[in-house]
Amino acid sequence: MNTLEGRAWQAMAATKGLGAKGLWRIAETLRLQGRTASWLLRNPGKARDVLGSAVDLGWSGAAALDAEIDEMEREIIVLHPLHPAFPRRIRDRREALPLPALLYAAGSLPLLESPSVAVVGRRDSASAALAAAGELAARLAEASAAVVSGHAAGTDAAAHAGALRGGGTTIAVPAEGLGRFRARPELRGLMTDANTLLLSPFPPQAAWAAFQAMARNKVVAALADAMVVIGSGVERDAGGRMSGTFDAALAALKLGIPLFTAVPSSFSPAPAGNAELLRRGAIAWEPQQGAAPILEAIRQAARKQGPEQRKLF
Repeated sequence: MNTLEGRAWQAMAATKGLGAKGLWRIAETLRLQGRTASWLLRNPGKARDVLGSAVDLGWSGAAALDAEIDEMEREIIVLHPLHPAFPRRIRDRREALPLPALLYAAGSLPLLESPSVAVVGRRDSASAALAAAGELAARLAEASAAVVSGHAAGTDAAAHAGALRGGGTTIAVPAEGLGRFRARPELRGLMTDANTLLLSPFPPQAAWAAFQAMARNKVVAALADAMVVIGSGVERDAGGRMSGTFDAALAALKLGIPLFTAVPSSFSPAPAGNAELLRRGAIAWEPQQGAAPILEAIRQAARKQGPEQRKLF
């Protein structure tokens, strides 16, 4: 549930001019000083000591600590950089990508430490592509890997459903606040607090927005040990709009995690962006290969990171 410290971080995140970089900087300073965000809001004059610049944290911050929390927000866990359950992957990868310092969660927090694979693709994928996403997710579930996706229609929903029907777990990262979240019809009755983690980088009442969907893609990539692109559009369409799936794949490449892309001929019509992703360094994957090459790539990557890396699978 939301706590006093969580509310303090929410109030700081709402401060004008204080973005994710500022929040990360505050977190590191508070950690070194053994202080908390709620202490900082009660003592806004210390902001200069923390940030090295004048930032008004007191305009509404202290008042927010005393305000009532509505019933919906009581059920949402605010994960900030000093929270023990804050995702290690997000913390470790924030230099490679612009990643949020504040996340809102509901469900099974232990999934954040589970081996995980992102399965992503188009909203309008053909039935064969949706079937491939669901089957792959089920095989990953058998290997105790959590399936991460964005809770969009099409491929995302098929991946979440495949993992849950296979008796596994899933992490859904919607492009809206959790206060507005409603499970897709095909996932109702499958998602439970034990097998699902909902994780959003947006405030609880934030409505869906296209720019949030793009920001969400980076979180999906950063939460995973590997990514599989079932089908992607071209990088930009005729109107110049970026493909969300292609953007997620580029995030995986920047993070250096194994990126697999279905061979274009696997589906008809062939996904327009898959060939380009393969040219940019993605690993060719055919649906009949199942989860085996993906799991092996994760094992190899873990071995390269040394003996301190946690054991996977």
